[in-house]
Amino acid sequence: MMRWISVALLTLLMAGCAGMDSDAARHRTPLENLGQTAAVDVLKAPPWPDGTDSRVLLVTPVRADADFGARADARFNDALTRRLLSARQAPQVLSVSEAPAQSDAPANQWRLSSRLQAPLGAITLSDRKLYPYTLTLTLRRGDSDDIWWQKEIDGALDALGLPLSEAAMTPTP
Repeated sequence: MMRWISVALLTLLMAGCAGMDSDAARHRTPLENLGQTAAVDVLKAPPWPDGTDSRVLLVTPVRADADFGARADARFNDALTRRLLSARQAPQVLSVSEAPAQSDAPANQWRLSSRLQAPLGAITLSDRKLYPYTLTLTLRRGDSDDIWWQKEIDGALDALGLPLSEAAMTPTP
């Protein structure tokens, strides 16, 4: 009887731990949500001239204003890249530090760059700070600096969800 109780307790404990992992996986920061939204826009919006099976997408790190915190680029880029890779009939995705135009780049190669700006800085409300943003996504052919597709997404992020520095999170008197 004690053995069955031990097995039942162990099963409940394992189920509880598994539930905690799934809760953590479901909780995303606003920057991660923004990265996923951007990926969906990139996959759906442009009228791609080539098949998805042969498309290669070079993803450069987002250039984020300091207002969004020191780790904003990592959170955004991780979510963007993961969502691009998880799509059905996803293109080949390569994260690169820099992707300049190359005259010998294959026709199926695309460069995706993103810029996250805080044009107004922080807006202080009575109970929180908001950071209005403009996210600009730009897609270029591998052999050209010409913009092939571009989209701007505007919104605001709550400071509580941003990886801000300790100094920025300290309340001011």
